[in-house]
Amino acid sequence: MLIYAVDLGTTNIKVVLYNESLVPLATTRAPMHYRRDRERVEFDPEALFELTLELIRECASEARATELEHARIVVTGQAESLVVVDRFGLPVMPGLSWMDGRSTLEAREISERFDQEVAFAVTGEPESVATWPASKLRWLAMHMPTVLAHSNQVLMVKDYVLLRLTGLAVGEESTRGFSYLFDVQRRCYWDEMVAFCGITQGMLPRIVPAGSDIGGLQQSVVDLLPRARSYTVNVGALDHFCAMVGTDSYREGTLSVSAGTVLSFSALDTDWVFDSAHRASFHPGLRSGETVLFTCADGGGVSLSWFMDNISPGMSYDDLGRELAERDHTGAPLFLPYLAGMSPPDYNESAQGAFLGLELRHDRVDLGFAVMEGVAHLLRSNVDDFANHGRNITGIVSTGGGTASSFWNQLKADVGGVEFRVPDEPEAACRGAAVLALAAAGIIDSIVDTSSLHRPTERTYRPLPDHLRDTRYASFRSAVQKLHGAGS
Repeated sequence: MLIYAVDLGTTNIKVVLYNESLVPLATTRAPMHYRRDRERVEFDPEALFELTLELIRECASEARATELEHARIVVTGQAESLVVVDRFGLPVMPGLSWMDGRSTLEAREISERFDQEVAFAVTGEPESVATWPASKLRWLAMHMPTVLAHSNQVLMVKDYVLLRLTGLAVGEESTRGFSYLFDVQRRCYWDEMVAFCGITQGMLPRIVPAGSDIGGLQQSVVDLLPRARSYTVNVGALDHFCAMVGTDSYREGTLSVSAGTVLSFSALDTDWVFDSAHRASFHPGLRSGETVLFTCADGGGVSLSWFMDNISPGMSYDDLGRELAERDHTGAPLFLPYLAGMSPPDYNESAQGAFLGLELRHDRVDLGFAVMEGVAHLLRSNVDDFANHGRNITGIVSTGGGTASSFWNQLKADVGGVEFRVPDEPEAACRGAAVLALAAAGIIDSIVDTSSLHRPTERTYRPLPDHLRDTRYASFRSAVQKLHGAGS
């Protein structure tokens, strides 16, 4: 059996072809294209679908896939981007990326219409923002009512690709909480929000569990793909949650961290009870009775990129790493990584970044250390926030570009005081999606039963005891409290 794992990412579309032992046979990718006009960010849904098919064909060609094999296509990726289609399943307007900000006023209108604590308890999201399909639909109802009048279904981007593959309008459950239209605790659409956004329940896709097989391909699509004995389509799950499976971090007590431009955190909870004080969003897990908590902090890798571009131009990341490893960092300045405002676990949109304790003796290497440590402090703040709300984190599994630096990985382990694992798996979401497909096919017993499958190697960083780390973290939290009024 062959598995084509499709990742509909924000920046790139990727396809990885695996065999049933989860050995990757081929990988292809291509950039996602957008039309941008100020706050508007649109894409062509049909071009996206055609690109997906092209990447599948390229994978098959690279791996010399045989038509004697059964094949499965499983889809992961982003959630919120909106596609509105007619009764023939064709887009009635360009797709609206989650980055599209035209509905900021409508998001505020939703906040004023619905009590935010009630909305949090229902939707799983702490606030109404322009990201969500709900606010975009409200904008369409107010500014382009004829579009909705001629629409048959309202889909998120992954739903649209599944529709084009199979002819079935289905919404995979783990992505529904990113719509602001879904009652996460009751596992159904929220009637009042749906009506307020100008649509009907019948326009929304049928909800199916994550990792479900939904059938074969439409004949028109079969003719466009490499020959195989059969094709089966699996709905997969959200990319962040698939990455948890793909890195063996879909287990309680482990925090899955995506260390890219931003820091995102995902954690499984099998005994979840709503806690309005914990501002992490909550979502249906990948199996019955499970909840995944998710939150995202803006001050991650973007802080180091800012430093390298503006304070240390001309220095490579490797050069910085070598100099950092050779120096004693006692007395280095502190850095508050709030260049884009303050997000989890402390919230303050007007917060700003800062270096504290600067002296004439400090140079760019000291400042580079401070930036890396500041992001590590942000990571620990979120680990502590999970612990403060009854979820003890005993280990971290991290992926993304920020894990390329061994020095930074060890620093994060030391500051956080927990084991820090970095799998050598560049396409963790695709690997996790393939695991879901294998479980649905009965090749493995469950999505955590992967011992018989090919596994990527990983680097493990264990925290080194150092009382100075705790002292500096306490100073960091004190500074956050004094400057921005956040909890200590």
